[in-house]
Amino acid sequence: MRIGIINTGDELLRGALADTNAVYMASRLHDLGFRADRFATIGDDLGALIEAFVAAFSELDLVLVSGGLGPTDDDLTAQAAAAAAGVKLVRSAEAEKVVRAAFARRGREMSPVNLKQADVPEGSRVLDNPNGSAPGFALDQGRARAFFLPGPPRELEPMFEAQVVPALPAPPARHVAAFRLFGMGESDVQAALAPYAAAHPALVYGYRATFPEIGLRIGAPDEAELAGAVAEARRVLGSAIFAEEDVGLAEALGRALASRRLTIATAESCTGGLIGHELTQIPGSSDYFRGAIVAYDNAVKSGLLGVDERLLATRGAVSEEVVRAMADGARRALGADVAIAVSGVAGPGGGTADKPVGLVHFAVTTARGGAHLERKFSGHNRAMIKAASAWTAMRMALDAVREIS
Repeated sequence: MRIGIINTGDELLRGALADTNAVYMASRLHDLGFRADRFATIGDDLGALIEAFVAAFSELDLVLVSGGLGPTDDDLTAQAAAAAAGVKLVRSAEAEKVVRAAFARRGREMSPVNLKQADVPEGSRVLDNPNGSAPGFALDQGRARAFFLPGPPRELEPMFEAQVVPALPAPPARHVAAFRLFGMGESDVQAALAPYAAAHPALVYGYRATFPEIGLRIGAPDEAELAGAVAEARRVLGSAIFAEEDVGLAEALGRALASRRLTIATAESCTGGLIGHELTQIPGSSDYFRGAIVAYDNAVKSGLLGVDERLLATRGAVSEEVVRAMADGARRALGADVAIAVSGVAGPGGGTADKPVGLVHFAVTTARGGAHLERKFSGHNRAMIKAASAWTAMRMALDAVREIS
């Protein structure tokens, strides 16, 4: 089954918007056992869109198009699809109901120009859009079944799940395992798995790097082959694996806390609240996240976290002693079961011979005691050092929480 994804809009070609729709749809297709064969980004150009659709209809089995279904003159997708299919563009009563219902939900008066969104290629099937005013449509043409979806992700994603996924054929039988890793680069993960992969050509390995995490998926034709691949991945990747499912580190930490009915707090210096931000991105985090103290200035470290001023003067803010005291102070001040603390030099300035840019100290404390870690992130910019530090702290906390039965 050959699948193509076409995203439309000059804003994508200008770089004003990131093409997250292609990433989302390709990832979901992969999850469902399919593979996208072609990506294309086409601007708001009627001729270029018609040309792309004609080629897609003749060469692909499934075509997924996003964008260009709005009410303005540069929204040309429906017009181009009709021309490519050799049919008329017609006003759909069903599509008009979708448009009018969207404005009714918002309590807004609809401008007549919005009825342009109810014009679809003759013979197409209208797709409901519960989150916007642009109905989608599906069109069978040539060898292809094509789905045309609106561009905003909050509209496209639920429509993809409700309208596209049920229409997909049953995928080939396949067994899949998912891993999430932190602490290894994508190329290092592939190199570690390469000998086993070469000896087992039926396996399919997929990698997805979203700094600082790595996603790994392994597909196998049967359960026995998959079990062997999973065992080898555990052996060669070891402690870099933090989850054997497709969940991020913040969610994995949240699940571990929730399952043990534990709470957590953070004391952050160089990360500036990034750890707290990541933890609170997870729905339900209020059940376990107590709060964050962003102790950037030494006066805050001593005043709110109770770090001894003499310790700050003699050892410096970026030190084992201070970061341990920060973690103890956060756990005490915020009444948490677990606390993590970070202090470092994010750069680009501020480094010294003893404490260069990229040097970061971490501490975690629980009722059972505490632990310290020192890391040096070399070759990273400020944003990357902050991100790597936040993820290192969350991984350290996850390990500590998992030790609590």
